[in-house]
Amino acid sequence: MCLIYYHEVIMIKCALILPDTHRPFHDRRAYSLMLKVAKDIKINEIVILGDYADIYCLHGHGAKDPRLQNMLVDEIADVNKGLDQLDKMFPRAKKVYIQGNHEFRFERYLLSNCPELFGVTEFKNLIKIDQRVNWKYIHYGPNQSHKVLGSYLKARHEPLASSAKATASKALCSLVYGHIHRIEESHIVGLDGSNHVCFSVGWLGDRRNDKIFSYVKSHHQWQLGFGIVYVDEKTKYFYHQKIHILDNYTCVANGKLYRG
Repeated sequence: MCLIYYHEVIMIKCALILPDTHRPFHDRRAYSLMLKVAKDIKINEIVILGDYADIYCLHGHGAKDPRLQNMLVDEIADVNKGLDQLDKMFPRAKKVYIQGNHEFRFERYLLSNCPELFGVTEFKNLIKIDQRVNWKYIHYGPNQSHKVLGSYLKARHEPLASSAKATASKALCSLVYGHIHRIEESHIVGLDGSNHVCFSVGWLGDRRNDKIFSYVKSHHQWQLGFGIVYVDEKTKYFYHQKIHILDNYTCVANGKLYRG
């Protein structure tokens, strides 16, 4: 008797999750470490969770550092430099830019100070999204949502509540979000047995820059990190990793130790 074994080939795709980066005030060493990890993985999609840009010169949190007020052109140039690098390193990957509240500062400024120009331009034009290949832009707002690689995992900039647990109770779906600059996770199971997870993967900004981030009293609690999500194309189930970058600029991804 001859036994024939059939092995199903499972198609797994990978998404790189980039949390708040706040360019040009990002932690360059942590950002480079993230890219080093990503280069070792076949990335099919990159999801920017918002606040990739800081737009410091338009912030409304009290007095600004006079040395940094007039630098919108420089900030946008640095953001475009980062996006150009992603395009060069991952030319075939689909890329999603989810607008955060910091990018929305530009539209809010127009509405408050020169409403006649609102609609003439918007932030996505400054970063040349329509000129880039394989990019999708998702505007800031309460209904903001993107399915990561078409899976059951959705992405947006802000959580729906003050904690992962509270967000899970409100979202009633699996969700990855940015905004809070912390690494956290919570699971919820419905009466039908369905499992959902809501999580965040930290940030890539430089918390040592007190000129920029001191307006948030809890900024010392922020953790460096990013995310990797694997998706089974057939079932749409996903498997996620929250990659924590330690204070010695090391991290572990897929069982491998990386040093920044």
